[in-house]
Amino acid sequence: MSEMIPFPDKETQLLASGTRKMLAQDYLSAKKDFEKLYNFAPSFENVQQLIEVYRLLGDFEIAVFYAQEYEAEYLSNPNFFEQYIHLLLLDKQYLWVHRLLKKRPNEKLQKDLIQLETTQEFIAEYDLQLKEQLFAQWGQQKQPIFGKKWESWLKGLSLSRFIYLTKKYLPTIENSFLLPKVVEELVSCGVKETLSFKTIDGRLQTVDLSKILPLPQAPQMVLFLELAAEAWENKDPQIAEGIAMEGQAHFSLLYPFLPEVSEIPRWIESYSLEYQSMFGNEKALESLKNYRNIQQTKQKLREIYQELM
Repeated sequence: MSEMIPFPDKETQLLASGTRKMLAQDYLSAKKDFEKLYNFAPSFENVQQLIEVYRLLGDFEIAVFYAQEYEAEYLSNPNFFEQYIHLLLLDKQYLWVHRLLKKRPNEKLQKDLIQLETTQEFIAEYDLQLKEQLFAQWGQQKQPIFGKKWESWLKGLSLSRFIYLTKKYLPTIENSFLLPKVVEELVSCGVKETLSFKTIDGRLQTVDLSKILPLPQAPQMVLFLELAAEAWENKDPQIAEGIAMEGQAHFSLLYPFLPEVSEIPRWIESYSLEYQSMFGNEKALESLKNYRNIQQTKQKLREIYQELM
């Protein structure tokens, strides 16, 4: 009796078919196979085939989309890390590369980045002028710039151009939502300069960026969330969540001009007293008079958010 010949499983078939088509430079057909392969068996090994075929087709944005799903794997291995950086550079995500190289310094990749940024400054002057016009418009609006719009604007922007726009427009902007976004980007990219920004009260104040952390890591934000949980999580988890959410919203507008760390317990107390007064506690309402400055700041922040409605 003849032995049965084992047939390759579906994953092996798709990998072999896609690889043959890649070698024949039939990238569109290979893409279909590798998409099926990844949908059938999503893994870091299989996504690399898909990313490579998108790269060869020149669709860098989609390639980066898939790669970012596995950023931890790319960052864990020097060879994978270099591949990831080069892919981001092809997609003109220069500021994201600055962020990553701040965490994992690499002299060769830093030189590649600077060279590409310099080239971009020469060949894309018109696009950069449009970006400047849009940035100036955002500065006079009074509304947030959401993720996709912001990411699209950052693409193709060098760090030096971003710093230039910050210095030119941030001291006079009217948009309270723009400053925190810009500062967090500068800090995440490793900028160490001292720059002047306008507070929510309209005062011009200098900030040493070398002493600022991204908002989620700022000691004021970390302590605020810890104290909110300690004060209310066991008594009333909904109040704990409400204080945490509003505090994050308020601090995200105040950033980088956050309260002193020593003032954070008083901020928690003021939110707590507000909730107690909402439930008819007259003593809590009276006690809020001891937090006049904090309450005035919170009222200003609430008015900024209410203008969006």
